[in-house]
Amino acid sequence: MALIFHIRLENVSLYQAWLRAAYSQPGAKGLYRVKVDPAPREGMVIDEVLIFEYPLPEAAMSFMSALGPDLQSACRELNVLAILPEPAATFVMVRFVSWLVRFFKGCQDQGEPGNSWKADDTAVWPDQHQMEVAREQNADESLYVFNLNKYRSVARYENNGSLKKQVSGQKAYDLYARAAGFELLRRGAFPVYGGKPLCFLVGGEEGVLADRWDKFIFVRYPRRRDLFYIIESDEFHRGECHRDAGLERSVVLMASGAQIDKSA
Repeated sequence: MALIFHIRLENVSLYQAWLRAAYSQPGAKGLYRVKVDPAPREGMVIDEVLIFEYPLPEAAMSFMSALGPDLQSACRELNVLAILPEPAATFVMVRFVSWLVRFFKGCQDQGEPGNSWKADDTAVWPDQHQMEVAREQNADESLYVFNLNKYRSVARYENNGSLKKQVSGQKAYDLYARAAGFELLRRGAFPVYGGKPLCFLVGGEEGVLADRWDKFIFVRYPRRRDLFYIIESDEFHRGECHRDAGLERSVVLMASGAQIDKSA
């Protein structure tokens, strides 16, 4: 089991103390810690996202029992999502495939990426404010993109001729992932973690993060500019209609890697 912590900070020093205790807790494996771009999504204000993995659900519950109250004290707002992660071998294989694609089909992008891309449906894409803030960050630093997806039961295409027969929302999204995936892989971007959301352990039922989600995907880009090149590419544009058709809604957050301040 894995726990995804969505944190809005209140007391930084308490949080740093919690981090040191959390990373030394037996049975808990801290995988990722990222600072979310200062661009609220659907009213959400989140400062950081952390991903911890545990060998058994009991270990996760023990972790929350021991350290959950201290984290609550450090936060203005806290949501904790439990997921069933995909096998680690899946992400090792994806990383290897990315290396192969870059070796044989990699590209050298020239100049600055364009900025003409704009989402038609912000229920399933980053909105304009998110993209503006993302472009204001250091374009040469690594980027992490957090995705929570809710699939339609049946894909909804504006043009019914897009496919010869009806398909599920997940199948339509898979078509998007296939089309856009090559653009990610040849620039060294790929999912580094993901899984099936199980339940929210902490957080209000009224929040957007408490919706019933079907899939969690966590993608790393070597540089932010790689994302901007990708979304301007013809291959990506050919796949956009499948994402629009397949998703009912999505949470997309962009973030940068964060380090523990051990001196705090």
